Amino acid sequence: MNKCILFLTGISFFTSNAQSLMVHYEEKANIENQLKHVTDPQIRKNVSAHLSQPRNFILYYKDGISLYLQDNELIKVSGLSLEEMGNTRKANIDQNSGGLYKNHKTGEYVSEADIFGKKFLVIDRMKKYDWILTNEEKKIATYKVKKASAMINGENITAWYTEELPIKEGPEDYYGLPGLIIEVSTNNKTYIAVDSSTVDPKFNITKPSQGEPISKEKYDKLVNETINRLKQQGMGKPPGN
Repeated sequence: MNKCILFLTGISFFTSNAQSLMVHYEEKANIENQLKHVTDPQIRKNVSAHLSQPRNFILYYKDGISLYLQDNELIKVSGLSLEEMGNTRKANIDQNSGGLYKNHKTGEYVSEADIFGKKFLVIDRMKKYDWILTNEEKKIATYKVKKASAMINGENITAWYTEELPIKEGPEDYYGLPGLIIEVSTNNKTYIAVDSSTVDPKFNITKPSQGEPISKEKYDKLVNETINRLKQQGMGKPPGN
């Protein structure tokens, strides 16, 4: 696997025909947005320190199929395994522990998640977003990117994509633009691609399969009920999730 650090070297080996790649995204918290209703100085200090650490994710893509997962989670690539570095997984609410799988050919949307250690297999269909494309452009590293916006999951989302990589993918739940999403901002988070590489075209993406099957609608409802119960108990959702 020959890695080319696109955003550090400014050199791109991708062509318009590239169909197999790996993109490393950083997820950063929009701290002020998340703390705007928090007035206690000590809580603000503690939460700010926690949220200031970016989380790293990898998007694997091949011929219309992708898997987006936290760096060092488990994935099969050309018979090799990239495994998590720690011996245990931290149990969180609404954590995609086994990756988010999207299949643009079949419309499948599958993710492994857990709620305090109980594993679920969340199953849904990919949605068609009503992206509003604009003529606004800028440069991110070596790429000319264009601006788009949409209402997704009740939030106003702003994305920057490049047609130089005509792959309709991006981080997390964001996809469907005429090119790879390089940066996307939500109310609470910003995702940005920091490096990428070509991968062996023989590699295969494994669809998540572990956990109790549940629809995304029911899973989201369960997450919200759990968060509300914790708030009533004075705990609350772990920051950054």
